[in-house]
Amino acid sequence: MTQSDTAALPPDFASAVGRLDELTAQFAAGAGRIGCWDAPVPTCPGWSVRDLVLHLGTIHGWAAAAIGAEHAPADPPFDGEGIPLPKWYRSRSASLVEALREAGPEAPAWTLWGDRVAAFWARRQLHETAVHAYDLSVALAAGAGEPAPWSVPDAVALDGLREVIAGFYPRQVRLGRTAGLPGVVRFEVRTDRGEPLASLEAPAWGADSSTNDGGAAPELGAVAGTAAELYLAVWGRGPYPGASEELAAAIRAACLTP
Repeated sequence: MTQSDTAALPPDFASAVGRLDELTAQFAAGAGRIGCWDAPVPTCPGWSVRDLVLHLGTIHGWAAAAIGAEHAPADPPFDGEGIPLPKWYRSRSASLVEALREAGPEAPAWTLWGDRVAAFWARRQLHETAVHAYDLSVALAAGAGEPAPWSVPDAVALDGLREVIAGFYPRQVRLGRTAGLPGVVRFEVRTDRGEPLASLEAPAWGADSSTNDGGAAPELGAVAGTAAELYLAVWGRGPYPGASEELAAAIRAACLTP
């Protein structure tokens, strides 16, 4: 198993599935607070809160279908006619959690990268839900309904950063969606109290990423912030703390995430 393969798997499958179960329950509760289903989602331009709930429920169904599959599954059809969307979402998320628990971490599955096992989807759906729960909290605070708080543990946010750097970023380059960073970017992760938590590096991939003599790639710079701040930043939900405008623009231009 390569380093990138290892990065695709949660360190504790049972804990990852349990955390996913909690997060989907929180998202469903937030969906139950929606008072205007046509209200916009500020962090997802062009989306309404209805679109957001439908998207996440559909993605849960897609991920569940990937367990045991050899190829990418088709998007599951909407099956919630006549059912309140929060109830439909609860059903979709519960089916995903049940599928993961029944399969176990080593069950075969189609994945986006790394080992073709179900453990991939426990981690991926945990982060999918955490980020979209933030989107819902922002929309509710902006007037879509009764506000709901959002927070993410440092361990989850830090793992989300690692997933982007070791998983999504290389995939973006592989699919031709980006040329990559022209230099190395360091992510200095801190706790809320300012204590060092981790130091991660996003490697260079762009055409200007090596020196003329074939030496090491230049360093573009460093961003420093809490795990939650950097987690939201790489997913386009917030600024890059501690970064110059030039550095922040270079990271955004490299499209580390879809």
